[in-house]
Amino acid sequence: MLKLLLGSCAIFLITGLINSEIVHFEGCPDSDDSICEIKELRVEPCKEAKSRKPCKFKSGTNSTIEFDYVPHFESERLLNQAYSVTPLLDLPLIGMDRDGCKFAQCPTKIGENGTYKNVLYMSPAFPLLNYQVKWRLWDAKNGEKGCCFTFKIKIVR
Repeated sequence: MLKLLLGSCAIFLITGLINSEIVHFEGCPDSDDSICEIKELRVEPCKEAKSRKPCKFKSGTNSTIEFDYVPHFESERLLNQAYSVTPLLDLPLIGMDRDGCKFAQCPTKIGENGTYKNVLYMSPAFPLLNYQVKWRLWDAKNGEKGCCFTFKIKIVR
């Protein structure tokens, strides 16, 4: 029984690793690695990652955003927000749970590796377009201390 259980866990872990892809990202123009370093971004689904094309998110389904980071700040409470970057302003993703501690370890400690993981529903209300997504995770008391990066997606039918 234990062998069967361990085998099932191994298959589940391998399947999770296969489906999640390492995605190219860029730091936000106003972000600073001395405050927070993003080490790796993983997105599911994103078969397009190897060719550095925008990740295709199917409308009406879930997508997983996961990243490893090293904060160079302490925080008891984190906030997070995804935005659609436009030439005039960044539009926040409506309905997103902003409590970053639900998706990352709180409190943060200076120099301790952290992992953030969020499963988002791609609402059919979202227009079927290409988006540059800005993702922020920051200290609730001091909004200047935090992580920020951008990556590209395409919402498809």
